[in-house]
Amino acid sequence: MKSMTLKTMLLATTAALALCGCGGTTVNATIGGTVSGLSGGTTVTLTDNGGDPIQVGSNGTFTFDVQVASNSGYNVAVQTPPIGEACTVSNGSGTVDGDGDNVTTVTVSCVTTAN
Repeated sequence: MKSMTLKTMLLATTAALALCGCGGTTVNATIGGTVSGLSGGTTVTLTDNGGDPIQVGSNGTFTFDVQVASNSGYNVAVQTPPIGEACTVSNGSGTVDGDGDNVTTVTVSCVTTAN
């Protein structure tokens, strides 16, 4: 009888572990930050991980539409700078933490270039 109970408990435990996945839960995070120095009437196009392009037309905050999974990388870049300006990205790459906390620390700084 004890052997049957032990086998039943082992089978139930195995089934429960299989159902839970035991790999943890993936949480998605938004990637974003702040644009500054952008001249009025211009736009800068940014990408994350080589895709998900967004056009930003004013100074202030931005957030990409596509979220990034926890423990996955992000890499923000300027795809198309505004005409007559140069923009640099700081804090633009990293890894989303295991909790999937949103990234809000990317900064894009634009300056007027000499013609």
